Amino acid sequence: MNALIITGERSAENYASLLVDGLSKKGDFKFYSICSTLLENKTKKIADFRDISIIGAKEALPILKKALKTLGETKKVIKNKNIELLILLDFPEFNLKVAKYAKKLGKHVVYYITPQVWAWRKYRVRQLDKYTDLIIPILPFERFFFKLNNLDKVVYLGHPLVDILHDKIGKHEKENIILLMPGSRKSEINLNSETIFKAAEIINSSIKGFRFVWIYPKHLPEKLKEKILERYDFIKVEHNPYEYMDKAYFGILKSGTTTLEAAMFGLPMTVAYKISPTSYKIGKILIKNIKFISLPNLISGEEIVEELIQSNATGEKIADDFFRLHKNKTAYETMKLKLKGLNTILGEYPVTEKIAEKIVSIL
Repeated sequence: MNALIITGERSAENYASLLVDGLSKKGDFKFYSICSTLLENKTKKIADFRDISIIGAKEALPILKKALKTLGETKKVIKNKNIELLILLDFPEFNLKVAKYAKKLGKHVVYYITPQVWAWRKYRVRQLDKYTDLIIPILPFERFFFKLNNLDKVVYLGHPLVDILHDKIGKHEKENIILLMPGSRKSEINLNSETIFKAAEIINSSIKGFRFVWIYPKHLPEKLKEKILERYDFIKVEHNPYEYMDKAYFGILKSGTTTLEAAMFGLPMTVAYKISPTSYKIGKILIKNIKFISLPNLISGEEIVEELIQSNATGEKIADDFFRLHKNKTAYETMKLKLKGLNTILGEYPVTEKIAEKIVSIL
């Protein structure tokens, strides 16, 4: 069976890679993909999501023409290569258009890692219902949201991070490391690194004995890293996030999947997040009734970690939150326990194997 799997960012591609392995054990599949580097040796790559994926409305405008061209090419692949199964991971601006086209052709459509319709653009619930055969969310509360909206094709089987991290937690001794993760995209790093590294500079000048480690994505250009580090020669660069999440004493992280990964390691953290002013204004209008932006807080339903957003995301405020937790050991240990407690509601290993079985069952 010919299958097309479409990802729009690195964490989704990680989960897609696991799923390709799982499905390959259960049937004779030939995979095509929109991916970056993780899937290109396991699938026939038709486009690179790095050319068409970006955060924010303003930032998306320059790549619109490229995205429309890629959409047209994707439709041709679906038709000409007789794609029978589509697996779409998040990336709703692109993937919902693909789902609509594929469903008209009578293809099997699975939406794995659903758009954040509980936060904004709730009308997409109807699109998901109309254009898919199976919906697989990965956040525990999402199944209840879809149930309240009368979708009966939704199956929650856990979060694939359980599979990725099940043998990586607790393998290293703790060290006096402060982990810095301003993002995995060039645009995210440009917007968030100055704030996060300023906080590191304040902490470094106030307390001795800590090492500061920036997890720099290997797929990004070296020049970007070198330019930023000209001002921060005390920050060291590493590439393995899980090793340092396990080792670190504290994290200063951009909101995103990394916050949930760090939570599973029980890493106390401060979450900072900046996007362009235009995108922030649009988001404020569209997103309603959502108290939190970080996954640990969203999943738990309480403010476990401090969230510093947009104008509140300053080096001084991030450093203040670190000092608060560093001085109050009870607060630090409480945060650690609450973060590790999230593991109990994210599913049992192996999650991806169950997801692969469910997908095969609808074919």
